[in-house]
Amino acid sequence: MSRYEATGKTVVTRDDIAAGLRALGLAPGDMVQVHSSLSSFGYVEGGAKAVVDALLDAIGREGTLMVPTFNHMCREAFDDSSEIFDPKTTRSVNGAITEEVRQRPEASRSLHPTHPYAAIGPRAEWLTSEHLDLKTFDERSPLGKLTSSGGKILMLGVGMNTCTAAHIAETRAGVRCMGYRQLVRKVRLPDGAVIDARAVLWRGPGACKIEWQAIEAEMRQRGLIGDRRIGEAHVMLFDGGRMVETTYELCLQMCPTCTVRPRELGN
Repeated sequence: MSRYEATGKTVVTRDDIAAGLRALGLAPGDMVQVHSSLSSFGYVEGGAKAVVDALLDAIGREGTLMVPTFNHMCREAFDDSSEIFDPKTTRSVNGAITEEVRQRPEASRSLHPTHPYAAIGPRAEWLTSEHLDLKTFDERSPLGKLTSSGGKILMLGVGMNTCTAAHIAETRAGVRCMGYRQLVRKVRLPDGAVIDARAVLWRGPGACKIEWQAIEAEMRQRGLIGDRRIGEAHVMLFDGGRMVETTYELCLQMCPTCTVRPRELGN
């Protein structure tokens, strides 16, 4: 018995994860956005590398994997105190699996001061292009492109509250709780130049009416979510476009009477 088994954790391998993903419906050629928690599986032999390899096994050479590699302006994401986003060095704060994707030499990463994405596969460069001059969750942003082009959303051991695809719908609906391109931060361009770039100013105090229980409840009522357990992780898979459409409908119903507004700068 290994010491990990002795702790009571479930041990899973790359092959276990790939098999579970295929059984859930992830298929060769899929384009998929992944939100994840490495620890949710129990103990993964090979760690984050094994999970990324399993994801790539499931979608094959024709598939494209994308993950959030956000920094949220957290100081631990930067190499110094300047808080200049550098696509080559600024770390992801979205977990070990996303950081593993970001560091792979074949990965492409979008240029965005707070919410960049990293992707691997034949559509990676297309997904991650253009982001700098768009609204953070514009329909032409990496996630907007994925959800409007048949991409899937995979939740590995995390809840719907981490699913950023909802923000594509909120941006489309023009919800008044987010300040579009109102947050100014610095970005280092590939040629080394540092410029000001704009990002979303997040919502301030107050309860959002649709996030997140309402979205999941509506999607489950419509039969849009597939569920499976891999190791100790609860895994969900669903169509990104259907998730955005469901959220957009909820926005049109609930957001007009909402009083939440963007937070004040500096808070």
